[in-house]
Amino acid sequence: MNVEEKFESDGFVVIKDILSENELHLLSDRCDSEIKAQIGTRNLLDFAWVRGLARTLKLSESLKPLMPTNPVAVQCNYFAKDSENNWSVTPHRDLSIPVKKQIKSEGWSGWSVKEGVLYAQPPKQVLAQMMGVRIHLEANDSQNGALELVAGSHKNFIQRGERSLGIVPKGGALVMRPLVLHASTKLKSGKRRVLHFVFGPRKLPDDMEWAIAI
Repeated sequence: MNVEEKFESDGFVVIKDILSENELHLLSDRCDSEIKAQIGTRNLLDFAWVRGLARTLKLSESLKPLMPTNPVAVQCNYFAKDSENNWSVTPHRDLSIPVKKQIKSEGWSGWSVKEGVLYAQPPKQVLAQMMGVRIHLEANDSQNGALELVAGSHKNFIQRGERSLGIVPKGGALVMRPLVLHASTKLKSGKRRVLHFVFGPRKLPDDMEWAIAI
């Protein structure tokens, strides 16, 4: 089974060596110096250097086969766990996307505002086209809060199942469908910093627009 087939089957795959050691060092410094939120933020695409990285990821030969058709980066979250900021996340799916305006449509629901940005839950066919790229600034394993994912759950929408540990090497990426059931535990040691990019199709149905599209 090749990478594309595994991604289609499981809904997630680990890709090694997305970023070089030097690129990681620069990203680490910028995250530590420029991101003021201790735990994280949803609005990293406000930063020019993050938008630049999003464009780089879109052109990555390793990621291209997995990307949506004519993809745009629509969100980048930052998550930082350490001994002082440590938490677990129960099994869930990522169902909300950032949009420009609210509309009246049976296909759109769950309207909310997070960090000043409007979010909604779109029709499932939109979420099925999207993917997340989680860039890990540290090696990620069972000791520092690696994601636990239920393979195939992006297709059958089960609410529980056997979990696989998304072990990601430093500079690698966990690529995942937002509809995959996933969770994480508190880290036991070290720290875990993640830049979680979200890519989607350029066009949305019902005349909806992304809040930002790179």
